[in-house]
Amino acid sequence: MLAVVALVVAWTTLQTERRTEAARPVATSTSAAVAGQGVVGGGLATPSNTLGAPVPEPDSGSQADTDVSPIAPWWQRVPPVTGTLLPINRYAAGTVRIDDIPDIGLVITFDDLAVATIGTPPRTLRVVLSSKPVIGAKRGFWADDGSPVVVGDIPADTPSQSLVLANPHVLPPEVRSLILFDADTGELLGGASLIPTD
Repeated sequence: MLAVVALVVAWTTLQTERRTEAARPVATSTSAAVAGQGVVGGGLATPSNTLGAPVPEPDSGSQADTDVSPIAPWWQRVPPVTGTLLPINRYAAGTVRIDDIPDIGLVITFDDLAVATIGTPPRTLRVVLSSKPVIGAKRGFWADDGSPVVVGDIPADTPSQSLVLANPHVLPPEVRSLILFDADTGELLGGASLIPTD
């Protein structure tokens, strides 16, 4: 019985000490504690790094002011992008670049474009943008997920040319590849994975 009484007294003493610790006021120094929050003695403090050096103000033309929202559509966030065309079912070669040019739209530029099929050479190419990438190094593989968007037709016999997409709102939420089809037969020729560039 004596042990139970001793245990109750010890527990009560411990609880009383904890309440006393919790009730003690915390020492505050407005100059030190609040300085880290930007206020010293009622006035605003100059922002500084942890070593006390002032933090420079961003320029009005800095990248922070020109950054696009991370939830903006792909065509506003990502371009410019580039890619190298790979053969998929038939043959395609060359490079492609997509730029977002204000007041014009998305400009898709082809350089050193060459395509081939078995039989009659294609006259017109259908250009498609897709959310699925082209995978491969020498020959590509592309899985059509049913959501690619046709952005226009171009002549097959012009190695360097551009295509303007004035209404990019029709594009998938993410664009990872450009695919070329024979516009007359619908045959898949080749495509390129699109990689962000400067």
